[in-house]
Amino acid sequence: MYNQHVELRHLRYFVAVAEELHFSRAAKKLHIAQPPLSQQIRQLEQILGVRLFERNHHAVMLTNAGQVFLEEALRILEQMEGVLLRVQKAQQGLVGRLDIGFVNSATATDTIIPDVLGVYHQRFPEVEVRLKEMYLQEQLQALQQQRIQVGFAASIPQDIPTEFDSEVIQRVPFVAVFAQQHRFASQPSVMLHSLANEPFIFCQRKSASDLYDRIIQLCGFSPLIKQEVSDVRMLLGLVAANLGVSLLPASAMTLSTQGVVYRPLADAPVDIAVETIVVWRREGSSPLVQEFLVALQEVLRQQKKTTRGVEERVPPGKGARGESHRHSR
Repeated sequence: MYNQHVELRHLRYFVAVAEELHFSRAAKKLHIAQPPLSQQIRQLEQILGVRLFERNHHAVMLTNAGQVFLEEALRILEQMEGVLLRVQKAQQGLVGRLDIGFVNSATATDTIIPDVLGVYHQRFPEVEVRLKEMYLQEQLQALQQQRIQVGFAASIPQDIPTEFDSEVIQRVPFVAVFAQQHRFASQPSVMLHSLANEPFIFCQRKSASDLYDRIIQLCGFSPLIKQEVSDVRMLLGLVAANLGVSLLPASAMTLSTQGVVYRPLADAPVDIAVETIVVWRREGSSPLVQEFLVALQEVLRQQKKTTRGVEERVPPGKGARGESHRHSR
């Protein structure tokens, strides 16, 4: 036996002879001369240490070992064809796995992600999409380590490291939130600095540190935080109970909560907004990522056709009694 392995060409040559049971016809089918074909079959038999064909001047017949080998050879060639097809589809972004990081925010990302995933899945049903909840800094680290390929985050405007590409897909201004009986509830708008001595109720600092920093930068005071919660609805409930005030993206006004009042910030120079961004690695972006971004752009264009964009300011008086007001994206 030769110290070498069976190659795919051996299998293809063997199957052609086994199907034709004639070396000349098999050689013609393979577009090679007969002598090299006969030589390859003899080499295959030497490698395997068995006779695959019985030959005489009148006929070529499979041996029992040859019949068994034919079944396995056909299975292997079929599997290899499937592998090659999947590789080609992967190159086109049609199959594979896409890991997406996201911030779970009822006021930002969950108004975008389901629509995009619906379009993407319809177009690429063979791509497995896995969602992983994480904050922006965690997403950037995961992107760098290639544990995710795309990230969705809701953040106060900030610089993204140059190794990443990003795009702002939604921008929503912040509004002040009060209980109905709060002294500022009757005002059409409030100045941010007037809240310097108010007790604040915020989401956990890990998810809102950018907001704290922005308030300090713009107004020179650090919010007096009385409670930190992980859920926006709990935050609104505590505000409704007049346990403190808060700042939330205007899109939170879609959450129907009785007893709360939303007021725009009247400070002309103040620019506090939350941006929903999508971020991905600048280098080595895969076809999966590129096709996902195409689907995202199509969803955004469709939304612009059917909805009004969220205004950069909130009209006075909206949401005065905590009614549900839908703000389009």
